[in-house]
Amino acid sequence: MARTGEPRLITPISQRQFELYALSLERGPNFDPAHIFSAYQAGRGSTSGCILLDPEQGTFTSLALLRRIDHCWTKVDEGGPYSTPEAALDRLSIGMRVGDPPEPLPPGARRRPLLLKPGPRGTSPEFDLLTTTISHLPALMAIGECYLALPNPDANFVPDFQTSNFASRLFELYLLACFREQGLSVRQDHVSPDFLIKKEGDVCWIEAVTANSETPHAGGIGDWVHAPGDRKERLMGGPAERFAKTLRGKLQRNYHELDHVKGRSFALAIADFHEYGSMVWSREALPTYLYGMHADIEGEGAERRAVGTPIANLTGRHGILAGLFRDPDFAHLSAVVFSNAATFAKFNRMGFLAGWRPPGLTMIRHGILFDRTPGALEPINFELSVASDEYQALWPRGEAWCQELEVFHNPLAAHPIPFDLIPGATHWFERDGDIECSTIWANSVLSSVTHLRTAG
Repeated sequence: MARTGEPRLITPISQRQFELYALSLERGPNFDPAHIFSAYQAGRGSTSGCILLDPEQGTFTSLALLRRIDHCWTKVDEGGPYSTPEAALDRLSIGMRVGDPPEPLPPGARRRPLLLKPGPRGTSPEFDLLTTTISHLPALMAIGECYLALPNPDANFVPDFQTSNFASRLFELYLLACFREQGLSVRQDHVSPDFLIKKEGDVCWIEAVTANSETPHAGGIGDWVHAPGDRKERLMGGPAERFAKTLRGKLQRNYHELDHVKGRSFALAIADFHEYGSMVWSREALPTYLYGMHADIEGEGAERRAVGTPIANLTGRHGILAGLFRDPDFAHLSAVVFSNAATFAKFNRMGFLAGWRPPGLTMIRHGILFDRTPGALEPINFELSVASDEYQALWPRGEAWCQELEVFHNPLAAHPIPFDLIPGATHWFERDGDIECSTIWANSVLSSVTHLRTAG
């Protein structure tokens, strides 16, 4: 059923590649109860589409996307249901509109600036690494699609991303991918907070922030900085104070008093970029500060267990009060969202898994997994090729964006966040005086490093 005189020019692509494109859809690559049966693209990536299978009905539908003049994806055709995939493919070959010009912008929409065209402010070492090395091509492709999926990036997004605020903007792209992956509606209708996420009547405002050093590019490319040797310093010292100062600085802006935020859940999302490599080891300091409690080990042998020890102040030079979530003045803060995965490595892996694999490039990820064995206190080491079946088998559908996302719930929250709003995150909450967690993942990566190897 191709157009008269026009051959079918569409070629198959991986499901994961189409899922990356589908982050631009209102609820991302979520088509329940249907799932992607096959995916295609044409015209040097100017058009894409998929066939969906509804296993309950045993029927197939088609979905076609076309680039706009600003390169963003827009849905241009849907068809079905059909009884066979061949019939759906016939519709898709027409609906993808191979050879058509890009779609115009919607009325009133401004053209999105090109992410990779350097501006007058110059570029940072991080931006240069992303755009000039073949080893980071997978990350470049994944980052580009996430940028195009942003509903309404602000006017400073591109110059910030290209210069000293690279890490902050990368964190926003990571959050967008996490939210859309989980079927959330993501809006950017106001200057702040950064995101409004919605799902089945539940809503939450999210403001993103990064813990940075006062030295420019301290958390960027450079010599790897290892964790403090003293455990108490790592948990209650400088890293915890850095989280505290960053979060309190944001809270002073009183987002909860904005008319569009009043009476709704509000969370701060934070990532740590204060040193090169700090995101690998600083995570434990955050819950220590939030709950005013750190973990001590008691007992010997099989009787060893972790117990929470309350603390009044952090041990850094400023002696900041511990326990942000113990202060009723911050009941408007529903939760703190954290991830240590808003990194080159994460975007590189996700682009690599989506099919952008430069010849000779291999990725080896090693790190530690949370051991869910009752009574276990030490993590599990792993080292696997990202391309291996064994690596993908760690999770039911392979690596996902949200697997390193954590939500620390405020026990005093005036407007709590339902766990089901962000189901793919690991949720931490207080119950009977203990801090517990809930997650859908059997294997949770606590920290990792991804090594790149190129042929020759």
